[in-house]
Amino acid sequence: MLARLKARVDLEAAARYVLSKRGSDGGYLSYQFMDMFESSAEDTYYALYSLRLLGVEPPRAAETVEFLRRLQREDGGYSSVEVAYFSIAALGLLGASPRDPSGAAEFLERSLAVSAKAAAVFPSFEEEQLIDEKGVLKSKDATYVLTPADFTPVPVRAAMAVLALHALGRLSGEAEELARSILTASANGGGFGVPAPSLEVTCWALEALSLLGPLPEPGRVERWVLACENEDGGFSANPYSRTAYVENLYFGLRALEILGSKPRYPLSHAEYVTGLQNANGGFRRSRELGSSSLEFTYYALRSMRLLGLL
Repeated sequence: MLARLKARVDLEAAARYVLSKRGSDGGYLSYQFMDMFESSAEDTYYALYSLRLLGVEPPRAAETVEFLRRLQREDGGYSSVEVAYFSIAALGLLGASPRDPSGAAEFLERSLAVSAKAAAVFPSFEEEQLIDEKGVLKSKDATYVLTPADFTPVPVRAAMAVLALHALGRLSGEAEELARSILTASANGGGFGVPAPSLEVTCWALEALSLLGPLPEPGRVERWVLACENEDGGFSANPYSRTAYVENLYFGLRALEILGSKPRYPLSHAEYVTGLQNANGGFRRSRELGSSSLEFTYYALRSMRLLGLL
């Protein structure tokens, strides 16, 4: 059965799709329009990880390393925790490191301290720039209207900082304590996230907490994650929703892997994810939504690996 489902996916076409998103600056970007936008750290990470899963060497890797290193500021910081995490993680995939690892670690430690003091789950709109320093719109629906969905939750930012510091080999005891306090404070009814738990926040929290020590109430978290699983394939963002997006499939499968558990409906998930490839080789977000992106392709391929399809 798994062999039949795997045969539905054209891995060579997936590789061609990913490679087609490489820009002249050495990075990658899903949506390119007349060279108006430069590559992003996030899409570059998604592309490099996807190519690794597909067994394809990234072309002109040295140029990609230089692109990622240029994202670090002269003072060692970054424009955001997200840019820091994705650029450091992408550099790690290429066996490289930031220009200034010490400066990167100091930036990440400061971000953890700020997050620990934050009273709000989401930053206020006034604190955020609409367009980042590379000219890329931050709004996820490509409009000039920002909503809370456009912001990374504080627990996810804390997890990103932990994972980036760990990748740099600079995760201090103080940073561990700050991160643990942020993440445990976001525990909510079995999942993680405030004011409501979500599978995304839960997965990120588990990724970080798995590095910081014993997981809090793993049995309760496992039950919450399994409550998000859909019998006909995919996972929902929480137990009260039944909209399956490919990112939630990955978050659910990965969360269960961290917890030492398995999904109840692996064949349904395999059927679901292998049906998401578009004609251009990339993968879409759901059965209903049709545009390919590097992000959706990354989540699809990682889910396939977790299901034993890759």
